[in-house]
Amino acid sequence: MKRKYSFEDLHRYFDQVDVFTRLRKLAEKLRIYDKHIILTGPFVKIPDELEKFVTVINIPLPDRSDLEKNLNYISGETKIDEDLKKYFIDSALGMTDTEAFLAFKLAKQKVGLDTKEAAQIISMEKEQIIKKSGILDYYQVNQDLESSLGGLDNLKDWLRKREKSFQRKAKDFGLQEPKGILLVGVPGCGKSLTAKCVAAEWKQPLLKLDIGKVFQAEVGASENNIRQAIETAEAVAPCVLWIDEIEKGLNTGGGEKDGGTNSRVFSTILTWMQEKTKPVFVVATANNIQALPPELLRKGRFDEIFFVDLPTKEERKNIFKIHLKRYSQNSISSFDELVDKSKYFNGAEIEECVKEAMFIAYDENPDVKEITLKHLLSAIEPIIPLAMTMQPQINFLRQFGKSKRARPASKEFNEESISEEESKNVIKTKTEKDFDIYSNNN
Repeated sequence: MKRKYSFEDLHRYFDQVDVFTRLRKLAEKLRIYDKHIILTGPFVKIPDELEKFVTVINIPLPDRSDLEKNLNYISGETKIDEDLKKYFIDSALGMTDTEAFLAFKLAKQKVGLDTKEAAQIISMEKEQIIKKSGILDYYQVNQDLESSLGGLDNLKDWLRKREKSFQRKAKDFGLQEPKGILLVGVPGCGKSLTAKCVAAEWKQPLLKLDIGKVFQAEVGASENNIRQAIETAEAVAPCVLWIDEIEKGLNTGGGEKDGGTNSRVFSTILTWMQEKTKPVFVVATANNIQALPPELLRKGRFDEIFFVDLPTKEERKNIFKIHLKRYSQNSISSFDELVDKSKYFNGAEIEECVKEAMFIAYDENPDVKEITLKHLLSAIEPIIPLAMTMQPQINFLRQFGKSKRARPASKEFNEESISEEESKNVIKTKTEKDFDIYSNNN
């Protein structure tokens, strides 16, 4: 007589010798009598001594047909328009059966399943579920490449061409969907913003993977976390998966200290990036090229590696315009002096200049409607750009960009070089001015 014995979450006790020993002996005995043990749990790390007895079955997240069955059950006799039904199912992709069931039920109770508002409720539930995992973040983005990202025209052109590959005609033509890009370069120059803009431009969900949170002390948990993150991204696909500062999570120097966990997680990511078939477009960013393992840089992992440099004069002008427009500031007509004074500034520092100028203007006059060039120049004056304070590191990065080992994200190369002497003089001058202002105020 065939029998099955089921144990839930037994993996938590594998470190207890008596539990492990009994399970091993039981496994040896039961296979003679054609009886089986079923171990269930969010993940099961099988001890080496038991691997020959065990077949691992991974239950995937529900696909569209599974979710449709759930939706039909919840809707009952309510007739749902086919376009709405597709919208609801798209919103639920990436959820488990139970999560989708509860989300559909909540939407029905709140607004009914015959309105678009129901899809928003389902999406919000999915966003919360994904965020609770602590590994992935789900973003609703509305930036677009042209009005949010100043410069980086080579990168923009490349992305626009790839967007068309998701069309039916492109598939019939034989075009492959793009795998992803690696953005390497100076901090604060738009790498992370690019990930958000791509998702918005392509009208795809944006998932952010925090590799640092993948790693956990419990045996097998880290490997399960990365598999779960990949599975969620593939279930949500087509989507954009943003891996920010990838070098911080792929430090392969752990070796025996972590039992090889880091290497296994790294290997899982590399294999998936090489072999993935689902339309998950990876946007990975890195500030420290030296920390990136060579396996990540070889062709086949990413479609292209782009270098993002400090903005050129024209790009600085465009970045000023973007942020001034965002705050409805239209009084600035000449940008030449702003561009000259913001030499070596990155995009984030230019944004802070505009914000600070608004504080300065409002402090002078609470009834002010527009900021002036004077306010912007006052905001620029005390800022010491990162390119100055970290001159050796930034110069090293920029030398990598010049080496042609990565494609320039901008059409024009920024020829403004930073000497150590110039960096020291700027820092000295600006800090002395700050000290004088502080002394006069006290």
